[in-house]
Parts: sequence; structure tokens; C-alpha cells
Amino acid sequence: MSTGTNMSQSPTSSIPPAGGTWMVMLDGVLLILLGVFLVIPSESAHDMLIRGLGLLLIAGAVAVGAQLWMTSAARQYSPFTWLACVAPLVIGVILLIWPQESLEAIAVTVGFVVLFRGVIETSIGLANRDQRGWELLVIRGIITIALGIFFLWFRSWAAYLLLILLGIDLIAKGATSVATAKALRSRG
Repeated sequence: MSTGTNMSQSPTSSIPPAGGTWMVMLDGVLLILLGVFLVIPSESAHDMLIRGLGLLLIAGAVAVGAQLWMTSAARQYSPFTWLACVAPLVIGVILLIWPQESLEAIAVTVGFVVLFRGVIETSIGLANRDQRGWELLVIRGIITIALGIFFLWFRSWAAYLLLILLGIDLIAKGATSVATAKALRSRG
């Protein structure tokens, strides 16, 4: 057996090389900036974000459509295959034209999902009353139901709350990336 070790076999192979720490740091800083952008309560900033998402969807749809068109078997694809580029294109156009309404639609969708999740959590907790800790599951389910109702009742305000929560999450993830990059740099 040779004394040299293969990097792909070492337990520390998941640590990026020294140059990779700058990418982790950059990723963290960008996440923090995007998070701050979302947390700032500005209607025009949120409109820009929704429209930017619409532009990204349109660009992705055009890229997928072009790739489908350029394949030699494009004529043999079923019409449902083309939905891979038509659906994001339509959604992107809707986000561009109606950013406020799109944000409210997202809040309504999240509201229904959260409401149903709360009902399921509460049901599971009540069904497992013989198990230890069922009360916490029921309480969490009731809180989740209340949050879902809140999102549905106060749609326009809930949409901004969703963006703020997403912004806080991005700031936390960005700070974690920056801390990880600093720790990696101090090791190397």
C-alpha cells in the first residue's frame, strides 16, 4: 500500500479546496444581500423581485423550447412534452404583467397548503393520543391551522410576510455560509 492518499478516498474530501472558500463566502454574502432586499418593506422592490422571477421563468422556457426544437426527434414528441416550456412561459408572463396579483396568489396557495398541513398534523396528534407527546403535535397543528387561516384572510399582508420570512431565512443561510467559509479559511 502506498503512503500517498487519494483525495477522493480521504474523509475530508467533502471540504472544498482553499479557492472554494471564496465561492462559499460569495454565496453567503449574496444570500444575505438578497435576504435584506426581501426584508425591506418596499412594494416596488417586491414587484421587481416578482418580475425578475417572471423573466427567469421566461428565459428558462425559451431555453428549454430551443433545446427541444433543435433535437432531431422534436417532431415525434407528444404535445405534453412541450408543456415543459409553455407552462413556465405562461407563468413568467403572468408574473411580469401582474406582480401584485401573483404575490397574492402565492400567499393564497401557501395559505391552503399550510391550512391542510395543520389539519393533518392535528388529526395525527389526535389519532395518537395513546402516544407520548401527542399534545405537542395537536398544539403545533392548531397553530399551523391558525397561520393558514391568517394567510387566507389577510392575503396582501401575508404575501409580504412570506417575503420577509424568506428574507430572514436567506440571511440566516448566508450568515451560515460566511461562517463556514471563515472556518475553512482558518483551517487552510
